[in-house]
Amino acid sequence: MMDAEPDQELLSRYVDAFEQFDIDALVALFHEEGCLSMPPFEMWVRGKDNLFKFFTATRWHCEGSRLLPITVNGGYPAFAQYMPSDNKSVLVPWGIHVLVITCKIWSRPNP
Repeated sequence: MMDAEPDQELLSRYVDAFEQFDIDALVALFHEEGCLSMPPFEMWVRGKDNLFKFFTATRWHCEGSRLLPITVNGGYPAFAQYMPSDNKSVLVPWGIHVLVITCKIWSRPNP
């Protein structure tokens, strides 16, 4: 269970940056050594430079996505991601973003 309520303004900034796919704004939300993983893939993207490269390389896949707020694991903030399908007017479920927030910046424990 989370010790404190998540910062709603910070969560809103994440949603805005992701949905607009503003890579600079998105990466700015991560801690300098923040990281991202995408189970079931065996992949970790660590550090702002690598996060910028990852989001740039995957832009085609995520652009146009929408995020809906949910909670997981006892209250951690998360978002269900829906992305465009072949029919651009239809969004399909894609994944869940689980966020770990420390010091009002994004981070993730080291694997």
